[in-house]
Amino acid sequence: MHSPMQALPVLNVSGHEASTSHLQIQMSPAATTAEPLNARPVGQIESYSTSRHNLGFYRCVGQTARYTVPRTSLKDTSLESAVEHAVAQTILAHSILQVGIVGEETRTPHFVYLPAINLSQLLSWEHFQLETPADRDSVLQRVLETRHSTSWPDISRRPGYHFIVLCPDVGTALPTETLTVDIVFAYHHGYGDGPSGTILHRTLLRALNSPGSVPSFDPSSHVRTISTPPPLPPPQEALIDFRISWPYFIKALWTEFAPSFLKPAPPAPAWTGKPITPYPDNTRIRLLSFSTHTLSDMLQRCREHCTTLTPLLHILVLYSLAKRLPDTENYDGGFTSVSPISLRRLLPHGGLKGFNSDESMGVFLVGQSHRFAPQTIRRIRTLAEGQSAAEDLIWELASSLGEEIKRKVASLPNDDVVGLMSYVSDWNERWRKLIGKSRESTWEVSNVGATDFEKKGPWTVDRLVFSQSGHVAGAAVSISAAGVKGSELAITLCWQEDIISEELANGLAEDLMKCLTALARTGRFGVVV
Repeated sequence: MHSPMQALPVLNVSGHEASTSHLQIQMSPAATTAEPLNARPVGQIESYSTSRHNLGFYRCVGQTARYTVPRTSLKDTSLESAVEHAVAQTILAHSILQVGIVGEETRTPHFVYLPAINLSQLLSWEHFQLETPADRDSVLQRVLETRHSTSWPDISRRPGYHFIVLCPDVGTALPTETLTVDIVFAYHHGYGDGPSGTILHRTLLRALNSPGSVPSFDPSSHVRTISTPPPLPPPQEALIDFRISWPYFIKALWTEFAPSFLKPAPPAPAWTGKPITPYPDNTRIRLLSFSTHTLSDMLQRCREHCTTLTPLLHILVLYSLAKRLPDTENYDGGFTSVSPISLRRLLPHGGLKGFNSDESMGVFLVGQSHRFAPQTIRRIRTLAEGQSAAEDLIWELASSLGEEIKRKVASLPNDDVVGLMSYVSDWNERWRKLIGKSRESTWEVSNVGATDFEKKGPWTVDRLVFSQSGHVAGAAVSISAAGVKGSELAITLCWQEDIISEELANGLAEDLMKCLTALARTGRFGVVV
């Protein structure tokens, strides 16, 4: 969930394809003959994502849930029919899933209602041979890399999301009384933030457990017609009053427009991988999974040190990069990272203007940047792995960063850069001007937390995987975490191919797995025993 934190230095005061059978498919006749109706203008933070998608700078967000159901519960209904009906029911529950986007290449994009939605374009199946449990994750990683590297086709006439069901081939699945499938929900970031994906899967789980009628849906043609489109939830700026003080505003203007000879010399640029380039545009992903017991012990260790998982992940990434970057790399500017912060906590739980923060999809976030000085990096590089001084430093930095995030959260929605988004007149042009320049962030940590999935039927969810496209103009690598209450934790590392080396990414993944597992087992980050 790319934070908009580093997106606003520019102010304009003048104003391999996966074998999913339905990925390449023509529009239904019903969807091409009628003219889409205007829904509302794309909001300020939503246009941040429509412009990135238009240029291929960021394709989608992904939330993958692992669903389990007793085989006997399906009775006479096929798995394909049960899932398709639940997807149709879920689309009916979220109006944002019934729109396309026009004018992504312009300054004024709009959401438009689609007269019909063809589920065969939005729901596909990936069948695979299952010989070991690890096969599931290898297939999932491949499918996610493909999906996160692919733009949404014809988004003015087709919605910008996709359900992909990963299902073992009949006869190759391990003999069990239950059926387990992974359902990927990949979606344009303008349709929703990270929590939107968990909200979607909660809706889908309810639909699987309580099938209901879906008006105007024809299973034989897979088309649902929409005669009376529902209103869309308002954009972020219509629900949250960003208050910008005069000192903050004047400082932003000064930083942007004052002559350089009147400003102090800027700090050395942070190490952020290779400069911004649209190519190659493939997303690379590494998936880490931690058991229920490991997660529980991990969180208990964090509580004992008065911190949480998000700041700890930041510091473990810092520690790994500091140790693994070769001496030939210039880190005189230190590192920078960013934490996306959800603004849903600022909205009433009962709903506001048709938006329910607990049940509605939408984009409600800001970001906080963090800088790690070169002397901190040098200090880490001098410490031997497993030393108590190294352990103490990790906890010290994690605790400090956690307090920094708390202060930021407490200050919202005052004096945040997102409150200045209206001064950016052309996001597409703004992104183009960044090509060839350095990135502003070394890494990003997005954590949607542990989701509570209700257990009111035969279908259950016991894992959630949060993944992202590689950021062309964002952080060099994204670390995304998601969990299910009472179950396991999944962490993905996502990056644009060639922006950091495969060796460095693999090493970072190895370090996170090793350190977090050792922490849960022994209380220390060093050697796994």
